[in-house]
Amino acid sequence: MKADWVIDILRDIRQFSEKNGMVELAEQLDDAIFIAALEIGMKTATAGTLKGATRNTGIIAGALADHEVH
Repeated sequence: MKADWVIDILRDIRQFSEKNGMVELAEQLDDAIFIAALEIGMKTATAGTLKGATRNTGIIAGALADHEVH
């Protein structure tokens, strides 16, 4: 099952929070994005597909980049 949409929604909410001065919420969402990427990545990795492993790397790398910036 494709679960990348969860991260996209969390990013949208995070962006809204930041634009509207909800700093603490934005920081919590950074953590949620990071955890979601890790958990989605673990599920994908256990599926054992090469395609999943490639997608997993991109999801986690994106979440790490977002997490480190904020």
